[in-house]
Amino acid sequence: MITAVTIIAGILIGYFINSLFLAVRDVSIAEIVSDPQSFDGARVRLFGFVVDTSVYMFGPKYVLRDIEEAVEIALNGKAGPQNLDLKPYVSFVFDGRNFTQIRNINVSVIGRVHYIGPVVDVPSFYLDIEKLEPQKLSLEMTVIEFLRTTDVPKGGWDGTIEIKEIYDHKPDGKVIVVEYTTVNGGHPGFFLEAIEHHTSVITFDTRGEVVSAFCVSGSFHDGRIWDLINQRWISSGNG
Repeated sequence: MITAVTIIAGILIGYFINSLFLAVRDVSIAEIVSDPQSFDGARVRLFGFVVDTSVYMFGPKYVLRDIEEAVEIALNGKAGPQNLDLKPYVSFVFDGRNFTQIRNINVSVIGRVHYIGPVVDVPSFYLDIEKLEPQKLSLEMTVIEFLRTTDVPKGGWDGTIEIKEIYDHKPDGKVIVVEYTTVNGGHPGFFLEAIEHHTSVITFDTRGEVVSAFCVSGSFHDGRIWDLINQRWISSGNG
């Protein structure tokens, strides 16, 4: 006769087995490369740069590379992932001899390692991607570099920001809400000697380029919105 204790025990065992299967291990690419067979089936989180290696006739189309350690892992085998476009995240292109940097997007990738052993025309192990997203630090540097091209540095900005929110923007872009502080208040001349806290909403496209950027909140805005790209007020008041 099946008792309540037996049923509960079965549920708990199933829960723990499921948890172990879905658990994510934070490991380095170097650890996997050193002994890929021991990671077969492991669900891991890796950090690195996506590299376009489609120059290889028999190699993988994309790899995730640790630039400092000079190690890499193939992403979804020879064909690359079928349900995720990696082109917007490619930071380097390999031509067979050299790595050419086209972006600077350090990414976090969650996936499952598959070891298939030594073969001729496909990687012996690869990462089956489940989720990929830019690291927050990488996004911060991109935002800072953009703000340096605007009028913000005129306000005595110290070059730091805080990312408050990150949203997906179709198709495959990102909307980022950031805060920063200037010691002189007032767009566009920052002529007032006063500390001003700003909130800006910046939209990036699939190439990591800014397509819109608005300073939506500031102590001296009077309810207006400042267009950081075109350097003008866009709401009523100053047209």
